Amino acid sequence: MILLTGGAGYIGSHVCIALLDAGFDVVAVDNLSNGNEAALARVQSICGRSLVFRHADIRNEAAIYGILRACGVTAVIHLAGLKAVGDSSVHPMTYYENNVLGTLRLVSAMKKAKVKTLVFSSSATVYGIPTYLPLDEKHRLGPTNP
Repeated sequence: MILLTGGAGYIGSHVCIALLDAGFDVVAVDNLSNGNEAALARVQSICGRSLVFRHADIRNEAAIYGILRACGVTAVIHLAGLKAVGDSSVHPMTYYENNVLGTLRLVSAMKKAKVKTLVFSSSATVYGIPTYLPLDEKHRLGPTNP
């Protein structure tokens, strides 16, 4: 079973489709701040397969730990980061709390549950103003916003 944080969001719902089509079982976790549970119903209709949905926030370590254990999760794909550049400048603490604290709590819950595989989705904005193109993972980090 793969746990997909942010599973009810735009990217998350598409990742759900790819995982289900590849034969994986999925538990989608989302606090629905940017996601929509109806998207997961469409995913299941498109794939002809069911998934598990848990309404939870990655900042709630106990809830995430409980989901990891109850669902027999063996890997996590983490897509639950907030990413709106303009909004992050207006509400930086909200972004730090969700993206940094939430990720730390997710990883802590994974450690307790002995889940050792994590795929983390980030944004190219971590590289800041590019010094060369195309961007690759060897590019220096230099974010310009929260």
